[in-house]
Amino acid sequence: MKKIYSLLFGILSLTAFSQDKMTFESATYLNDISIDQIPRFIELHKKFTDLSLGENRKINGDWLFRHWYGSGHTFVIYQQYETMEDYHSDGDIALSNIRNNINEINDEEKKEVLKKEWQEYRSFSNGHTDEIRGAYDSTGFLTVKNVNFDIPFVMSVGRYNSSGSWKKMGDSFFNWRIKPEVDNNVSIAGGVSYHYMGSGPEVEVWQAYNSLVDFATSVSNPSSDSSLSESRKSFWSLAEGDHEDQIYLHIGHVDLI
Repeated sequence: MKKIYSLLFGILSLTAFSQDKMTFESATYLNDISIDQIPRFIELHKKFTDLSLGENRKINGDWLFRHWYGSGHTFVIYQQYETMEDYHSDGDIALSNIRNNINEINDEEKKEVLKKEWQEYRSFSNGHTDEIRGAYDSTGFLTVKNVNFDIPFVMSVGRYNSSGSWKKMGDSFFNWRIKPEVDNNVSIAGGVSYHYMGSGPEVEVWQAYNSLVDFATSVSNPSSDSSLSESRKSFWSLAEGDHEDQIYLHIGHVDLI
């Protein structure tokens, strides 16, 4: 059955590490979209994401987030893939699906309107940046039981470079923050990814919360569990140079798994 993009108005390694499978995620950062253009971009993103879908697609998911706090872009689009081969082939498949859906419209006036909207949507990508990241199954994606992503949840993202082992740094954050907070229902999900291709930091960590209140509570009331101190020390001992923090609001997604 065809999946439809779930819009809310009102993320997976480098190569196989031991037996830990790696999957991949593309991140597309859209810059300088003005506030008055944001609703139009969201409308068109949903429309053309729906038109791009089909059983031939290679993605596992497509997630749209709006930048809420921190420096940089207006939106980020995350797409997940099982392999790099899937990533490389999926763009042409998505484009072909959109073109086929447009060409199947019999009403010439409606077809021309849709073609103009497609050009308008593509124009939002002018000046975009992108990257590919890898994530291990064991630390790339952890959620609470029966997680509900069909809400405007909040996602915090930390982006770091490492003075040593990327994986040791990522595992340390996972054991220090992500797993305890998910296990204790403080956050609803979290994960770690690593730089693979394009521009981007070496280690990226993310956590999702049901609301801004839950996020603020987590930040202002860190865990006092002494058993986590070694993981915290290990993480910060490997953090090198300045790091970047972002807070995003979930706008919509389609999950094809």
